[in-house]
Amino acid sequence: MLTFSYYVTASWALLPGVLFALGRQIYSSLYLKNPKIRGPGAMMSIFSNIALVIGSLIGLGLHILG
Repeated sequence: MLTFSYYVTASWALLPGVLFALGRQIYSSLYLKNPKIRGPGAMMSIFSNIALVIGSLIGLGLHILG
């Protein structure tokens, strides 16, 4: 999240960051109810992490090239 906010923009880092925290809360809640249905929260956190990593790599690449 820090790399994304530095090389892309801090305001756009907020969305995947909030989605990650929300996904972890959903994961925890569903895991306590029934561990077999924890998928939605896990997928939300995974996709927000993927967005942050890909955005960071693109921002860093553009910074190095330009």
